[in-house]
Amino acid sequence: MADPSSIDAPGSRPELRPWRDVAAVTRCATETPFPALRPDDLLFNVSLMPYAMHPLVCARGQATRQHLSVLRLADYLNRTERVELHIVNRAVEQMLDIPGVRSVTRDDLLAIYTDEGFHTWMMERFRRHCHAATGYSLTQCSSLSVARVMALCEAAPESCRGTAVVAAAAITETLITGTLREAGAGDSVYAPVRTLLAEHGADEMRHQAAFVRFVGEWVPLLSPDERGFLDAIVPELMVAFLAPELPTWHAHLCAVGMTSQDADRILRDSVDPLQVGVQMMEAALVPRRLFERLGMSCTERFAHRVGRWRPPA
Repeated sequence: MADPSSIDAPGSRPELRPWRDVAAVTRCATETPFPALRPDDLLFNVSLMPYAMHPLVCARGQATRQHLSVLRLADYLNRTERVELHIVNRAVEQMLDIPGVRSVTRDDLLAIYTDEGFHTWMMERFRRHCHAATGYSLTQCSSLSVARVMALCEAAPESCRGTAVVAAAAITETLITGTLREAGAGDSVYAPVRTLLAEHGADEMRHQAAFVRFVGEWVPLLSPDERGFLDAIVPELMVAFLAPELPTWHAHLCAVGMTSQDADRILRDSVDPLQVGVQMMEAALVPRRLFERLGMSCTERFAHRVGRWRPPA
């Protein structure tokens, strides 16, 4: 094992290489360089950004739409990072101590835990490479949807908090897998973004399968009170994670030069509550089917919540 004193100090011990060069979890030093960003490139699938096609945005040209896609990608990476570190890995710590689940081993859980840390490292490297190649900074900030999910977990009674965290991880891990596929789809999306999200999505598909197996064995082991708590919190968790982050989108529109009034109008024109409800139901298909198969009624309450969703006044 390398002397820890050699970390990031290659000059002090010439016979030892820096930790980044010798770590088992690393990337090839000959990664393909990022190409130059073309004017028609986007960094996020515009079909997931209805506001980016509004006439007021289109009137400002492709550069504005590209900038909006950068802001949306930055937000998406922040959201994904927080899901992986603050929800999924926190849940894995709980899951390691849950007896009676045989289809997902301790080795499986530790592999997921390691993957999630690796993904956040890769996203950090991506931010650095992207800035060097494009001049755009993918700034880090909080994620509204993750904050909503975590607030629900923290508000749970202490005896149910572990159950809430495991449920939150199972839900967010399945929901984010689909978005990874969609966010990088399309020829207009900058090639390094497509590669990053495709590689990440392939890993998350495996994680999703493991969580589905785990929940399938775990829920039948819960007490009636625990199942009742789970039935109540699952719809809230799904809505919290899937509901549009309108304040974030508003801030993005203002960041590209829109007035607050114009941003309000763009979102009002672009966000159809009925369509949002349809999209939320489609996005939640995997967890809905999972909990239905386990005989839980939470999916009915989720459908009711989604049908009543309206933008905040």
